[in-house]
Amino acid sequence: MKSAARQARRLHLRHGLLQLALLIAVGLILSRAFQLQVLQGEQWRARAIAQHETRVPLPAPRGTIYDREGRELVVSRTTYEISVAPAELTDRGAAAEVIRSVLRLGPETTRRIVEGKRPWIRLPGAYSALEKEKLEERIPRGLHPRPVVDRFYPLGPLAAEIVGRVDFNGHGQSGLELAFDSLLTGQPGFGVRRRDATGASADWLTVTVVAPSPGSDVYLTLDAELQALAESVLEDAVRETEASGGDLLIIEPKTGELLAAASRRRSWRVPHLTAATEPYEAGSTLKPFTVAALLAESLAELSDTVNTGSGSYRTAGRTIRDEQPHGRLNLGQTLAVSSNVGMAIFAERLPKGVQFSYLRSFGFGTPTGLTYPSESPGLLRRPSEWSAQSQASLAIGYEVAVTPLQLAMAYGALANGGLLMRPLLVREAQSAEGTIRWRRDPEVIRRVVPEGVAGELRRVLARAVTQGTGRSAGVRGLSVAGKTGTAQRFDRRQGYSGHSYTSSFVGLIPSDDPQLVILVKLDEPSGAYHGGATAAPVMRTAVRAALAGSYWSAPPLMGEPEIPDEQAGVPAGRAPAGSPYVFALDTPLLRAQDDRLTAAVPDVRGLSLRAAAQRLHEAGWRVVVRGGGRVVSTQPAVGTELRRGERVLLVGGDLSPPRRSENPAGAG
Repeated sequence: MKSAARQARRLHLRHGLLQLALLIAVGLILSRAFQLQVLQGEQWRARAIAQHETRVPLPAPRGTIYDREGRELVVSRTTYEISVAPAELTDRGAAAEVIRSVLRLGPETTRRIVEGKRPWIRLPGAYSALEKEKLEERIPRGLHPRPVVDRFYPLGPLAAEIVGRVDFNGHGQSGLELAFDSLLTGQPGFGVRRRDATGASADWLTVTVVAPSPGSDVYLTLDAELQALAESVLEDAVRETEASGGDLLIIEPKTGELLAAASRRRSWRVPHLTAATEPYEAGSTLKPFTVAALLAESLAELSDTVNTGSGSYRTAGRTIRDEQPHGRLNLGQTLAVSSNVGMAIFAERLPKGVQFSYLRSFGFGTPTGLTYPSESPGLLRRPSEWSAQSQASLAIGYEVAVTPLQLAMAYGALANGGLLMRPLLVREAQSAEGTIRWRRDPEVIRRVVPEGVAGELRRVLARAVTQGTGRSAGVRGLSVAGKTGTAQRFDRRQGYSGHSYTSSFVGLIPSDDPQLVILVKLDEPSGAYHGGATAAPVMRTAVRAALAGSYWSAPPLMGEPEIPDEQAGVPAGRAPAGSPYVFALDTPLLRAQDDRLTAAVPDVRGLSLRAAAQRLHEAGWRVVVRGGGRVVSTQPAVGTELRRGERVLLVGGDLSPPRRSENPAGAG
C-alpha cells in the first residue's frame, strides 16, 4: 500500500512538473510571439520587406543649355544599361534571338546568353526606352535594365569648347558644364525594387518613392546659327592657311554679349575656349589704345605729325622698323598705315604711368569677368618693372599679353562710345518651375575714353580699311572699321622668331554706329602671314555669310549703308525709303553645278535670306540683300532667264528701320 501510494505521488509529481514545463513553454512561446509580433513587429516587418525590396537611386537629369533663341545645345536623356540573368530566362534560345533582333547585337553576345555559365551578363552599349520596352514585352523574366542619364548634343559638336563636357559620373568637367555645375546638377530621387510573389529574383518592379528633381536650365547669349557660321569660317581659314590654330569672336558692343565664340587648335585633346584662356602678344591691333590715351589726355591731335624718315628709328638701344618708309605722317595716318616708327615716336609724349593706366582701363592685365573657368588675366607689368624699351614696345603691341576676348572687349569700348563692358556669355539660369536662380544683365565696368575720342578713332580705323592695311576686310555696300595685327611669336629658348607670326584683325561693323565687333586671330599661318593678308579676309568672309542670316532682327545687324545704292549693286531708286539695309554679296560662294550660261531664277520665296542667298550662290549668281526676315520677292522675278554671274536682289519681308540697341547705364 505504501509502495503504491508512493508511486502515485511520484506520478502525480511528474504530471505536475510536465504541466508546469508545458505551461512555462507556452508562456515563453507566447511572450516571444508577443515580443516579435507586438514589441518588435515593425522591425521584423521591415526586415521581411527588405528581403523583397532594394532601395535604388534615381538619377536626376541635368539642366538643358540653350542658345539665345531657345535652341537646345545640350540636353539630358535617359538611356538604359541592360543586364541578363540567364538562369532566370524561361527559354534562353528564344530570348537570345529577341535580344539579337531588337538590339542588333552580334552572334558572340547571344551565344554567351545561351551557352554561358555566368549568372549575370551585361549587354554592351546603352539603349533607348523604346528598345527596353520591346525587350520587356517579349522577355518577361531575366532582364535587369538600369536607367542612366547622359548628355546629348542635338546640334552635334557645335560650341563644344564653350559648353564643355561632363565626366562618367555626370559632373561638369570643363566649360560651362563645370562653371555652372551646381546649378545644372539636379537632386537625385530614389525608388524601391520588389521581387514577385514567388520570391524569384526576376521581374523587378521599380516604384518611385522620391522623384528626382531636374537641374536648372542655362540660357546663353550665343546664337547657334552664327556660332555654326563662325566655326565653319574659322576651320576653313585654319586649314587653308595651314595655321596651328585660331580664334574668332563676334560680340555685340553695346551689351557685351558674345554672339559667337570659336577656338580651334590642331594639338588640343579637350576643346576649350582659348580665346579666353590663352594670351598672346597682339602686335599692331593694340596701337589704337595708345592713340586713345594721347587723344583723351590732349597730348596729341590726329593732325599732329612726326617724321618717320626711311622707316627706321633707334631708341633705347633698339631699332624699330616699318615694313616700308612713309616719311612724314600725322597721328591718324600713323594708325591707318600701322607705322611702328610713328607710333613709337608719338608714345614718347605719354608719361609711363598714364600709358599703363589707359591700357589697364581698357581691360588688359586683368580678367574680364567672363563666366568661364580658367580665364587668363593676361600680362601687363607695372611701370616700375619696365625697361627703357618698354614704352615703345607697348605702343606697338609687345611686352603685353592679352587674350582675344580682352582685345575684343577693348574694341567694343571704342565701338559703343568709350564704355568697357563686362562680357556676357550666360544670361540666366532657370529652375524647372521657372524660378530665376542666376542672372546677369549688361554691365558697364567703367568709362575709358570720352565719346568724342571713340568716334575719332572709329573714323581713323575706317580709313585703315579703305586706305590702309585692312583693305582685305572691306565689304562692298558696308562701311567697316578695323585694325590688322602681325606679331612675331616669342619662343622661350630662341626669343622672337622671324619665321613664326600671329596674324589678327579686329573689325567694327558698321563703322558709324557699330553693332558688331568681330575678332579673327590665326596662329602661325603658312605663306602670307600679315594680318591684312590672312585674318582680314576671314572677317570679310564671316560678314558676307552673316549678312544673309535670318537672325539679325534681334539684335539688328546694320544701319544705313554709307555708299550709294548703285555702288552696292542695286539700281538707283529701287530701295524703299524704309529699308533698313541693302548689301551686295558680290562673290558667289560656290561654283555653279552645271555649265549653262543662263538659268531661270529659282523660287526662293519663304526661305530665310541666308538660305536663299546660299542657293543662288550655288547656282552661280551674285546676291544683293535688302530688308530682313524671309524672302518675299526677287528681282528679276522668279522664272526669269538670267546669265550666271549677274546679280539677283533678294527682298526680305522686314523692311522697317532697325531698332538700335539701348546703351546700358546711360552710355555717354
